[in-house]
Formats: sequence, structure tokens, C-alpha cells
Amino acid sequence: MLVSEITVEKVLVHLREKPEALSSDEKNHVQLLLDAAIAYVKGRTGINGVDEPDSNGRKLDDYEDITDAVMVLVSDMYDNRQYSVNKSDVNRVAESILSLHQFNFLPGEKV
Repeated sequence: MLVSEITVEKVLVHLREKPEALSSDEKNHVQLLLDAAIAYVKGRTGINGVDEPDSNGRKLDDYEDITDAVMVLVSDMYDNRQYSVNKSDVNRVAESILSLHQFNFLPGEKV
């Protein structure tokens, strides 16, 4: 599965939640978590395209393992929504996957 193919319904399956048992507000909250996870992945990796290449020609859909990182991040945010989470305590699985595709810390041309 690719990042662009992740839907709220697929996230709910991953979370082991029954869609019919959730209100529309709860489903909207899951969508917000999904959007936040994708934004975090973009910021962490420097890959700004999801299904279309960014200005560097990269897209998240080129790396299928990033889908797992997004799902793990959503799950972690969903499970810990009642807790204060320290920014330095990122899920190890997600951190490992994202570190493999980290482009924004490479030296580049001076602008």
C-alpha cells in the first residue's frame, strides 16, 4: 500500500476500530491524525510530494515502507491522545523507517 492510498477506513482497520461504532467527529479526528502523521513524515524526511514528485523529484509513494511509518504514527497518536507526549519520544519503528529516507539533512548547494 502507498501513502496516497491510506484512507480513514484503512486506518480504522489498523486501529482495530469499527467504523460503524464511531461518530463522524471521531472519524474526522482520525483524518486529522492521518494528516498530521503525513505532515510529520514530510518534515522529517524532506520529501514533500505524496503521489506527485516534489521539486527534488521525490515522492512518499516511492517508498512503500513509509506507509508503515505513517500508520504507526497515527496509531501512536490515537493511543496516546489523552497523554502528554514528549516530542523526543517518537515511536522507534517509525523513527527507523523515516531515518532511511531522510533527505533534508544532506548538504546541498548554497542558495
